[in-house]
Amino acid sequence: MTGEHPSLDVTREKLIEAAGEVFAEVGFHNATVREICARAGTNIAAVNYYFGEKLGLYSEVLKSSILAQQADALVSSEVLASDARGALEALIREWLETLRAGGRSAWYPRIMAHEMAQPTLALDLVAEAMSVNYLRFRALVGKVIGHGPDDARTRMCVHSVVGQILHYMQARPMLARLWPDLILEDEEQRRAVADHIVEFSLTAMETLAHKRHDHAEESEE
Repeated sequence: MTGEHPSLDVTREKLIEAAGEVFAEVGFHNATVREICARAGTNIAAVNYYFGEKLGLYSEVLKSSILAQQADALVSSEVLASDARGALEALIREWLETLRAGGRSAWYPRIMAHEMAQPTLALDLVAEAMSVNYLRFRALVGKVIGHGPDDARTRMCVHSVVGQILHYMQARPMLARLWPDLILEDEEQRRAVADHIVEFSLTAMETLAHKRHDHAEESEE
């Protein structure tokens, strides 16, 4: 049906774009259908027509932003088999680039900050959609430290890296007060932060990998 009526696709996309902005600003609970439709230039009935309700629209926005994040990670996955360390570096730098990027990739960390504070019924959807990147990231880290993707040490390393990235993504209002000279819109400063996270994380991971190797040698003696 949408192929015969391209205007329907346009209206639907306008609603997703407007909703992404509103949900990123105020979260699901404080967002109103009236505000979203005003920004999209549509009538309020359009949300019910395309998405059933506000939660349906929110779920579609989450899907859209997660897919954008996954697309950003494809480059690193291409070199996974040959260079796990290089792939991990690429992935960290790509995630930090969303600090300056607009559009759907930029919605995700801001929406998720609201979602973590006040979870919605869409949280299971988020977890399911994130599972692809989560497994990819665990596989990368596991190769670096010499453990399987399901090993507890692998998972702790993954969450340590993610925690560093999320700090810069979600704590920007506080960072602006505590570290006013940090301008993450500046490419040089953003790259410096990414380089630090890469160096800090890989140094720690390689230390763990060496410890594992040393323990293995000791057990053989």
